[in-house]
Amino acid sequence: MRVPRVIRPDDWDRLFAPNAPKRGGPLRALVNLVVSAFILGALIIGGAWLVNERQQQAERLAATATAFVETVVPQRTSIAAATQTVEAQGTATRIALRTATAQAAVAPGATLEAGIGSGEVVRGGNLRREPRVAPETVVGLIYPGDKITFLERRVVDGQTWFRIRVDQPATDRAGDGVPSGTEGWASALLLSTPP
Repeated sequence: MRVPRVIRPDDWDRLFAPNAPKRGGPLRALVNLVVSAFILGALIIGGAWLVNERQQQAERLAATATAFVETVVPQRTSIAAATQTVEAQGTATRIALRTATAQAAVAPGATLEAGIGSGEVVRGGNLRREPRVAPETVVGLIYPGDKITFLERRVVDGQTWFRIRVDQPATDRAGDGVPSGTEGWASALLLSTPP
């Protein structure tokens, strides 16, 4: 068997002639490597920037929502409270007349006791103008932990009611409740046992 020669006499003409196909060589490989690294780096940096932008957008939305809750919601609540106060003042005479009529018409079986003592609210609920459950009698909300003074006790239709005064609102109220000094009626189920 005959082994061919490694060098052919026409190699020089074939590889280095003016119309010979171009070969890349080590410089071409280096350029390809640099371009590939640049494209890969651009993709990584672009992805990191996009993730950062999305996070900043989420933070801006959260800040806007927080500002809305801290400013707009209390304004709406204060406007509603002001409207409620105006309506309450406009009907104060009628309410006082109804209360006086209700107190005068207390059934003979009702029990009245004055100046009972102090305690606190154990379950949140409504403070009312009269010792009965009706939407028009609601003064506001009382919350667990509100310090109160028992002013009067009354049993109406088998249910015990106390006329109370809120002396000190609880520090951890879940919402807006009645302010300190507000008087009204609350069911005994919402209050601590009087002394």
